[in-house]
Amino acid sequence: MRILLTGHKGFIGRHCFNYLKEYYDIVGIDKTEHPYINLCGDISGILEDVDIVIHMAAKTFVDHSIKDPDCFVRNNIFASFNLLEQARKYPVKKFILISTDEVYGSINKGFHKESDVLDPGNPYSATKAAVDMLARSYLKTYKIPIIILRPENNYGAFQHKQKAIPNWINKALNDEYLILYGDGQHKRMWLRVEDFCEAVRVVIEKGEVGQIYNVGGAQEEMNIDIAKSILRILDKPEGLIKFIPDEIARPGHDRRYGIDTTKINNLGWEPKKSLKDLKEVVDWYKENKWWFK
Repeated sequence: MRILLTGHKGFIGRHCFNYLKEYYDIVGIDKTEHPYINLCGDISGILEDVDIVIHMAAKTFVDHSIKDPDCFVRNNIFASFNLLEQARKYPVKKFILISTDEVYGSINKGFHKESDVLDPGNPYSATKAAVDMLARSYLKTYKIPIIILRPENNYGAFQHKQKAIPNWINKALNDEYLILYGDGQHKRMWLRVEDFCEAVRVVIEKGEVGQIYNVGGAQEEMNIDIAKSILRILDKPEGLIKFIPDEIARPGHDRRYGIDTTKINNLGWEPKKSLKDLKEVVDWYKENKWWFK
C-alpha cells in the first residue's frame, strides 16, 4: 500500500510520516519550508500509483490568519482543490483530509459531534471549514473516497515555537513573560501528537469512506493552567504570566472547544498520553534548546 502524505515537514506531518513509515510504503511531499505553496502549482501526476492520500499540508496559526487572511484563503483552499482534482484523474482508495476541531467554533458547554453545523470563528478555521465542505462535495459529486479527521490541539516535540506550549516553555526558560490572551481562562482540549499518529493509522485501516472522525484525548484545560504547569515543572514563578486583552491580541477569540470522540473510539482508538505527562514534553524542549533557534 503506497501512501502520499502532504506537508510531511510540518509539526504533525513530521511525526506522522516517521510513525507511518514503519507500517507502510509512504512518500512525503514538502519541497519547501511552506508545503502549501507547492500544492498550488502544477502537481500533475502527483497521485499516480498512490493508494491513499493523507492531506495534511496547510497554513496554520490563527494570529497570522487574522493579520493576513488573503494568504490563508489562497493557499489552504486552492491547494486542497488542486489535490482533489488530481484525485479525480488518479483514483485512490482513501483520501484522508486532516481538518481541525476549530471548524465547529466555540462551544460553552457539552461537546461537538461530527454532524454539528460548522461555525468557524477566524479566517484560519474558516478556510479549513471551506476545505471540509469542498472535499465533501467531491465525495458526493465525483465519488472521491473522502474521510475527514478533526483533531483537537496537538502538542509534542518539534512544534513551531509560535504555538502555545513550546512558546511558553521557551519564554519560561529565558525568564520572559508568558503571554496569555484575555483572562487566560479560554479552554482547549489537548492531544499528544504521537496519539494522533496512531489515530491516523487506525483510520487508514478501519476508517469508513464518507465519515468524519473527531480525534481528541478528552483532556480539557484552561490556558492559564497549562502555563502554570509549565512554570511549576521548570521551577519558575507564576509572576511570569502576563495578560493581553483579546481585542488587541486575538479579536473574536473562541472561548472553548470541545469534541465528542465516540466514533473514533468505536474503531478501537484511545489516547495513551495525557497532560499528566507534560513534563516529558517540557524536558524535551529544555534539552533541545537549539530547536528554538
